[in-house]
Amino acid sequence: MNNEEKEVKEDNEQTILGEGSEIAADNIENTAGQGTSQAIDKNLLNSIPVSISVELGRKKLKISELMELQKGAVVPLDSLAGEPLQVFVNDTLLAKGDIVLIDEKYGIKLTHIVPKTERLKSSD
Repeated sequence: MNNEEKEVKEDNEQTILGEGSEIAADNIENTAGQGTSQAIDKNLLNSIPVSISVELGRKKLKISELMELQKGAVVPLDSLAGEPLQVFVNDTLLAKGDIVLIDEKYGIKLTHIVPKTERLKSSD
């Protein structure tokens, strides 16, 4: 591909992505043999719902132990008092943080974001 063709291709990719797009032109996939470009629609991507959960700790129980639980029973968790809570997005650990009170509701102040490389390893 000569320089002139590369410039035209880059101009076309920039038009598809639009000015100020965070998606790099290098990340656009070309369909093999078809020469068409596919761009991610940011509005579609931003409208996808995700589930966020905060975990205080865990405990494994046998079914017999679970069946014996009654009102007022205390189930000890594996985390220690003062340890950061874990924030999961779609069952993937995303961050850790401390619990805060906002008006009369609980919230979480993020203190550590799990690096992208670690998040990708844990989802495999």
